[in-house]
Amino acid sequence: MASRSSALMLVACVARASATHPRPRYDQYASFARWLVHESDYAVVSTHHGSGDVFGNIMSVSDGDGYEDSTGVIYTYLPGLDTTCQDLVADDRVALTFSEMALDGGRSGGCFNSTAENPPCGRLVVTGRLTPVPEEHRATALKYLFSRHPIMKEWSAAHVFQPFWMAPENITSFFLIDFFGGSMHPTVQEYLAAPWFRHDVPAGGFVCHTCGHVYDAAKDGGGKAFEDLPDSWTCPVCGAPKSAFEKHTFVDGNAVWTHFEGQSHPPQPMHDPAVQF
Repeated sequence: MASRSSALMLVACVARASATHPRPRYDQYASFARWLVHESDYAVVSTHHGSGDVFGNIMSVSDGDGYEDSTGVIYTYLPGLDTTCQDLVADDRVALTFSEMALDGGRSGGCFNSTAENPPCGRLVVTGRLTPVPEEHRATALKYLFSRHPIMKEWSAAHVFQPFWMAPENITSFFLIDFFGGSMHPTVQEYLAAPWFRHDVPAGGFVCHTCGHVYDAAKDGGGKAFEDLPDSWTCPVCGAPKSAFEKHTFVDGNAVWTHFEGQSHPPQPMHDPAVQF
């Protein structure tokens, strides 16, 4: 019975850990933006509507050939009858908004037991032009969209759909908040060149779920192993409790992130709440 319970716990652990790819540190801004775009099922698209109005809508997105591939280029699939599509015909300038709160049931990073506007819960706004995908890129666009959202294959039977993209040359700006201290603005070149998930955590390392800090026994704990730290110990970067740390291990060659003591708690802000988000 004990072995069965252990096996079930391992399966649950792997399922929990595989909800997203490893989250970049909060200060890896371009990587964090890439990660948030790739992990997101959808974006909120804001368009210019009519004579001076604005309109917001949900659009499913893909940036690569399935969940294990990322190019950073944002694709979507819109029907001609859709209000967003009609707005784009008149004015293709848009803002695409992504929220980390939409990931992993609201448990990702600093979002757990918090709210989407709290800075450790990442958010990204990408502005630019959303245009129809040129014919020479159409097959690639459809491959990326259908691999991430198989249901899209059925949509054209009811309406005429067209792939759209925000081509790299049409990106105007990035507005990223993933921690206290204000917004960050990686360039298009930095965004496209950045790793789209974190690669630099050693196996067996303990990582803060909120800010991404890797525990250093010599610098952070007076030489103590993480397990020997008192429960009152907090992350030296963001103030999150010890229980917010995850241990990075491997199972059958796959990265697994396990919450310390199986818990997760919201961070305790160390910054002046008057600081502009």
